[in-house]
Amino acid sequence: MTPILQSTLTCPDCGTQSVETMPTNACVYFHTCVGCGIRLKPKPGDCCVFCSYGSVPCPPIQEGGKDSCCAVAPEDAGPSYCSLAPDAFGHRIGEIMALLHTFGGIVERTPSGVALRFKAQDGLRTALDMLAEKECSCCATLKFAVMEQAGTISFCISGAGEDRAAIDDLMARLGTAQVAAELRPDVHRPDWSKITLSKARDVLQRRLIAHPAGAARWGGLDAAEDKALAAILGHFIRHGRALSREAIADATGQSSDVRSALESLRMRDLVVLDQSDASIRAAYPFAAYSTGHRITLGGQAVESLCAIDALGAGAMCKTESSIDSKCAHCDVPIHITTSGGGTALKAVEPAGTVVWYSLAFDGCVAQSCCPSTQFFCSDDHLAAWRAGIGARTTGDRLDIHEALEIGVALFEPLLRPGATATTAERADASGEHG
Repeated sequence: MTPILQSTLTCPDCGTQSVETMPTNACVYFHTCVGCGIRLKPKPGDCCVFCSYGSVPCPPIQEGGKDSCCAVAPEDAGPSYCSLAPDAFGHRIGEIMALLHTFGGIVERTPSGVALRFKAQDGLRTALDMLAEKECSCCATLKFAVMEQAGTISFCISGAGEDRAAIDDLMARLGTAQVAAELRPDVHRPDWSKITLSKARDVLQRRLIAHPAGAARWGGLDAAEDKALAAILGHFIRHGRALSREAIADATGQSSDVRSALESLRMRDLVVLDQSDASIRAAYPFAAYSTGHRITLGGQAVESLCAIDALGAGAMCKTESSIDSKCAHCDVPIHITTSGGGTALKAVEPAGTVVWYSLAFDGCVAQSCCPSTQFFCSDDHLAAWRAGIGARTTGDRLDIHEALEIGVALFEPLLRPGATATTAERADASGEHG
């Protein structure tokens, strides 16, 4: 019997299909969907992604049946970039996960690879130095370094060119570790403690990993950036519109630093400037133009960039919110109110409202993802939209509870003062002044 070597893989999340050629001498444990970017791995009991999601099983199974493939389980397989045997590699991944758990670490995507970030604490530096020494002996192409800065210790893994595939594989294997960035001391974005629903956690994690700059772009705001961001968001909250460059200088008392602070915030994709960089078009979650998503916060109406941003704005302001939008397919009005300082749903009309969370990174999120991150009055209308004008968009369907948790996790930290903030800075961040 001559085995069939081509199989059509169907993504269980978004339905995207791709025709792939199967090797005859190896099992393919992982496959990245070309539609939504999810990392597929075999279902329990299957030896490869083709046996789980393909139109044709792998060649060994075709030739000899279910028991003929002797491949190791995907979780135990060592990757090509590591010289460790499968069992030893699995132990090493477990060792890294244990360090993250024991010392409260987070995972950040960096421009050159990935970093495990920790607060400085007793015993950590020694443990990371030992890990770096072991990793250098078994991974010939990746680089490992331990770095200390301003009360933090980072275990940095970097690679270039073909090594990027190794970085992607490592990120997938550390998928249970939470990707985040420290905006200011002890304030991380996203705040994973706000997420309790497994799909919300998986979707946000995958989204942060898929973004070219990951969460690292938000990390380590300096004083000028932080003051400018607080002034911009505070003005949106109180007046429903953007603040001018001159007004930012007056509000922060740092006229000479405003231009560079705004440019840095733009590069971090925390604000959007017009083409001449003279005025502010948006500061997540708010927009200075009509978007179809209107939030009312403390009596003040303001436009929000997308469905997720609208749901997270109340938590950022620590107040109940009222959202008025419409179904992106049929234009039926959608009205949502929150309670619990913006962290819980109070009312949702229509009751079957869902959210499509776009995964279309091309430049700033406001111009690429936000236009197609929309509310839909029902799953049927989301399906109809995806069959029509939304056919080329990739992303995830979220129920309204999952979407709220992601919005809260992303936006509640934006105005939360850091651990070293003064009383006046805490008041400014909460909007009590001006």
